[in-house]
Amino acid sequence: MREEEKNVAEILQRIIEKRRGLGLSQKDLAVHLNLSFNGYFKIEKGYTQLSMHRLFQISDALNVSPSFFLRE
Repeated sequence: MREEEKNVAEILQRIIEKRRGLGLSQKDLAVHLNLSFNGYFKIEKGYTQLSMHRLFQISDALNVSPSFFLRE
């Protein structure tokens, strides 16, 4: 796995952990982001590229700073 792919995988894992920690389902977050369940599922699984815009939206939905997901 390339370094960039590893970094994205770590960010996605932090998103999943935070979402679960807040007791939110993928469907809950999808609704908040105005996405279909399948659309959000693909982001979490890495099938759809996570854009910075989407990361900011997810951060807002989970009430954390985007830097929360970018930490090392």
